[in-house]
Amino acid sequence: MICPKRTSELLEQFLEPFKDKDPAWEVGVSKIAGRGVFTTRKLKRGDVIFRDMPLLIGPAARKEDTLNTCTVCFKLLPDTKFMCRQNCGLPVCNLCGKKKQHKADCDLFRSWEPCEPDVANSVIIRLLCVARALNCPKEHRDLLYCLQATLDNNHRTEVRNAAKCFRKFPTDKKLLEIMNRAVAVLRTNGFDETSDRTNDNQEFFYRALFPLFALLNHDCVPNSYYTFDEKTNNMIVKASVDIPAGTEITTTYTKLFTGNIARHLFLKMKKTFTCKCERCSDPTEKGTFISAIYCRDTNCTGLAVPEITGMPHPNFNCLECKQKSTHAQVSKAQDLAAGAINAKTNSKSLKTLIQYLKEKCPSFIPDNNYVVIEAKLQVIARLAKSLEDCGEESVGTKAQFCQDILDIMDKLGLGDCVMRTYLEVEKAK
Repeated sequence: MICPKRTSELLEQFLEPFKDKDPAWEVGVSKIAGRGVFTTRKLKRGDVIFRDMPLLIGPAARKEDTLNTCTVCFKLLPDTKFMCRQNCGLPVCNLCGKKKQHKADCDLFRSWEPCEPDVANSVIIRLLCVARALNCPKEHRDLLYCLQATLDNNHRTEVRNAAKCFRKFPTDKKLLEIMNRAVAVLRTNGFDETSDRTNDNQEFFYRALFPLFALLNHDCVPNSYYTFDEKTNNMIVKASVDIPAGTEITTTYTKLFTGNIARHLFLKMKKTFTCKCERCSDPTEKGTFISAIYCRDTNCTGLAVPEITGMPHPNFNCLECKQKSTHAQVSKAQDLAAGAINAKTNSKSLKTLIQYLKEKCPSFIPDNNYVVIEAKLQVIARLAKSLEDCGEESVGTKAQFCQDILDIMDKLGLGDCVMRTYLEVEKAK
């Protein structure tokens, strides 16, 4: 593990533009995993813990994305003639084409000679975020190497694929190592174009690495949340609850309403660790029963929950009659319920879906089950855009569904967050 003191020194230097003389955070040794970020004083709910800015940032540029976005200011450009005239293979607006950032990008990519510089290529544009590590000051690159990186058999694939798009791609091992390291760190700690609000995310349309935030460890009920400044793309991290001095600041790597088993599988497969937080240690998930199903005994009205938390394929026990159900039996029941609800969710009639959730679902799946929560969130999102075919009674439905989910959040102990703000706004409309 890299020394927390050295990490702090590099972070303080990097974040010097914010001129925070009395930071509310410090880097220390974590009981969760490796290093962590801790409060230096007592914080109240809603207090700003820290501000962070991207060490690396660039367009996400996935294959399905629109590629006519300026690589400096990220503004959408006209559909035609948006490529740099200097043949670097990057989209750029007329104003940013004269800026220092684009000149550095342009000089670098032109020296590599893109095979088709006048055609927008998602592989080339996506590489920009990684390639910018080559032009970083030494202390910024040192900070990059301080961050956790997943070095597996796939982390070199992106750079190898990008090399095929240039005639003179570098072969120097040091340059390739810097880019491969940047890929590995971004995969482990970075942001990559997300608008999934169920993970408590604010929409973020770029690929970026925020170094201080990258040190935050995971908790399924985090004590912080983040938003972004749209003008600067800087991150603002706030306390979601009151936090005592010396407490580790946590974030969540998973969706807020994913069930126990699915969370553990995701964290194990994607993040290579097993979560042992308070929520994961409680089969009822703090009394929310997000993972619960009805007992398989038709004469029992109890709820069945995972027998042992933290296991990939646990059996389930009924809390009332104690009947045991195998993982296979539970998965089948859960899949049938999810399939039935998803069929209605994908139907054109929102009114049909609402009636199904209110009248049919309670007979075969608990109202707090994560599948039902996801369906309610979709109803709320669709009603936020239009009443569709539901009429004025849908206003009350939206308010009720918002309250249902807010109640679950309260039981979990989730304080302020992007999701809470969203639901409270929609409920009030």
